[in-house]
Amino acid sequence: MSAGPNTIGIVGSAGNTFSDPGIYYDKAWLERLKPQLLFEDLGEKRPLPKAAGTQVKWRRVNKLTALGTIPTAASYKLTENTTPTATLVDTTEVTVQPETYGQWAQVSSELKWKSINPVMEEFTSELADNAAAVYDSVVRTAISGNFTNQFAGGAVAENGVADTSLLLPSELRAAVYSLRKKNVPGFENGLYKGCITPAGHFDLTSDTATGGWIDVMKYSKPENIMRGEVGQLYGVRLVVGTNVGTGTGATDETFHAYIFGRKAFGITELSGQGMEMIRKEPGANDTSNPLNMFSTIGWKFVMAAKVLEVARAVQIYHGTSAE
Repeated sequence: MSAGPNTIGIVGSAGNTFSDPGIYYDKAWLERLKPQLLFEDLGEKRPLPKAAGTQVKWRRVNKLTALGTIPTAASYKLTENTTPTATLVDTTEVTVQPETYGQWAQVSSELKWKSINPVMEEFTSELADNAAAVYDSVVRTAISGNFTNQFAGGAVAENGVADTSLLLPSELRAAVYSLRKKNVPGFENGLYKGCITPAGHFDLTSDTATGGWIDVMKYSKPENIMRGEVGQLYGVRLVVGTNVGTGTGATDETFHAYIFGRKAFGITELSGQGMEMIRKEPGANDTSNPLNMFSTIGWKFVMAAKVLEVARAVQIYHGTSAE
């Protein structure tokens, strides 16, 4: 049996060939990748269709009254037989230009032939892990430091945050209060959404006196659980991930946490050019690989992220007792 471009494994060995391995690897890629995308469920998605320019735009209708203020009824009282002055409604335009990111690896044909391990599956898994980390890093870079800052333990800047400045329920309450007093809208059922690190999760759930923590396993509708979601506290659904971000504090590194209202930031990707895995097997017309010595596997995506409104999220800087 001769080896074709869609054949993997040891040539001639029963059970080691696939009629279409691309489908198998694409599925394995997505199953490994999707659960690790921490920020994707939290942003306002806006695709950029092909041949539609190089930028994506969000147009936000500006509030008619300042955030956190209540209109004075007397100002809206109508006078009989008199048409009031029209209210001018304007918008703020936010634009961002998507960028292309990617990575690829070369797989020796001899390694594939000799290895007792499923090397292509292992390469696929490692590349998926890295692709997810890069995707989240693009979002994190765009939003970090661009929302309302809250420093745990009463600090006034990140370099004043100590190890003892923990992410306690009181910090979460303060963030929720900050959003609610500005009338920042929540997501489904008015709940906010938050991203925390394992260190933040450690301290937040170690406080047994609050009694307000709802474990994700106790949700009435478990089918609506977000990727990485661990529970709910004070009206915030929380997801945990290692790519939320860290910084430098007074005594050690700090950890970051985000509490988001609806439409706090936007994510865009070029339609048809979302996260994809690309496999190249040796082909008859591949002059760059004349002796079929290797295959290639990689990933590519086109996307960008942008803060849409500063007041719609709180970034908390804190220490931890876990380390």
